[in-house]
Amino acid sequence: MAQSTGGVALSSRLTLYPMLNATTGTVGFYAFDPAGGFNDPVASSFYSFKVEDVAQGRTPTISRVIVTYRDLGLVIAVFMLTGTQDNQVVGGLTGSGSMQTVQMGNQSATGKLMTKFVDISLTAQNIQLTVVRAAGAGPLSIAKVLMCGRVELGEYA
Repeated sequence: MAQSTGGVALSSRLTLYPMLNATTGTVGFYAFDPAGGFNDPVASSFYSFKVEDVAQGRTPTISRVIVTYRDLGLVIAVFMLTGTQDNQVVGGLTGSGSMQTVQMGNQSATGKLMTKFVDISLTAQNIQLTVVRAAGAGPLSIAKVLMCGRVELGEYA
């Protein structure tokens, strides 16, 4: 059975999406072109990884993040660690050690998996890593992230 195009003739393999402009109220058909890559020149993007609860009753210290990414060209991204403290305050938002701007990739994209060491640190509970790419900052495709550090031996009282 052939795929339905909703009565719209297609000259390529792109799927059309009907969209409404919330400002003007106009409707139009738009397509996401995957050939355009992962470098959106208009909108920034971010991804927050799951909150890590390393060991109950112990406070971990993350001292390095190892990122495996696909080299799609030069990209600049911000890596940020956040976590909570005993006094119910979110930490890592203002500390310079818990945030780092990193350039990855090559001028000519190789398409290969590459590894980057990001030296950021935070001592907190419920640690979460967030990666932010500004609009037009380059194509970013992360394959794997590993947070490295240590955990205190004794439980806190």
